[in-house]
Amino acid sequence: MSCRLQCAPIKRQQSNGSIVIAIISAVLPVFILIGIAYAAVRFGYLKPSIADALNAFAIKLAVPILLFRAMLDLDFSAAFYPPMIIAFFFGTFSSFILGIIISRTVWKRRPGEAVAVGFMAMFSNTVMLGLPIIDRAFGEATLTPAFGIISMHAPLLYVVGMITMEMSRRDGRPLGETLISAGRSIITNTLMIGIVAGIIVNFSGFTVPEPVMAAVDMFAAAAIPAALVGTGAALTRYGLLNDLSESLTVSALQLIIHPAIAFVLAHWVFGLDPVYVRAAVILAAMPPGMNVYIFAVIYNRAVALAASTMLIATMLSVATISVWIAILNASLGSP
Repeated sequence: MSCRLQCAPIKRQQSNGSIVIAIISAVLPVFILIGIAYAAVRFGYLKPSIADALNAFAIKLAVPILLFRAMLDLDFSAAFYPPMIIAFFFGTFSSFILGIIISRTVWKRRPGEAVAVGFMAMFSNTVMLGLPIIDRAFGEATLTPAFGIISMHAPLLYVVGMITMEMSRRDGRPLGETLISAGRSIITNTLMIGIVAGIIVNFSGFTVPEPVMAAVDMFAAAAIPAALVGTGAALTRYGLLNDLSESLTVSALQLIIHPAIAFVLAHWVFGLDPVYVRAAVILAAMPPGMNVYIFAVIYNRAVALAASTMLIATMLSVATISVWIAILNASLGSP
């Protein structure tokens, strides 16, 4: 996978104004698709049932194929630098744990819902927003370590989220039975099937026939639009401002706490080269993406909160990402 597959080629610009415009241009299409779908259902042009149909298509078919496609092209032998990986994922799992604790203690949500909240707080939109923003702000040099993080991101976070969700739903079952149930859920989950299949094909060296690859690319191209339209249609059931205080808190964990931990570890503790610091911090600063909504829908836990958090955090990220880029430039110097 390369940035050419994930984002439009962009001439690098370094001014603060151009960076803000870059962020807005990356975020705006998300709101356009969601808004059109929301209006179409709200005003009766489309039936509300389209949300269930599109979400089923996305979860069971299109997104797994998208993940398969992403794993297929990743160079797992390149771009891995353990201190950078530790800095990013320590922040990731810190936000996950904090989200669960706050959800249980402050909002008194049930264990399964709390896990869904934690998942919202840790799963950054590293591909659809992270890659184009890094490319605009810092250039192609920072993309190489960014791919190292991205290659581990979805597989690791889905495994952790699913195992934790199954553990939270033990309902008095023995630990061994719960672990078996968790393993079964992971193995049979369509998203994980797509990820594992892509990794297997990647390492096997097998070349996918061109007609099959063309079909895979078509499904992959449809995945995000279908999921976004499904989200917009589903929002007519929940409302954007539902659970606003919770959405803002989860947004703070994702947009502020996660990148702050990554920055402290990468820059101050490990003293990494600036290119690694930028990759870890900017990817950590991304808002939650469609995966948090898909995860909530799969388990039917905190679905309304997932939808509103994804939208609110994405809107707020225009400001917070700009701040993080300014902090990195002040601390590390302009690239």
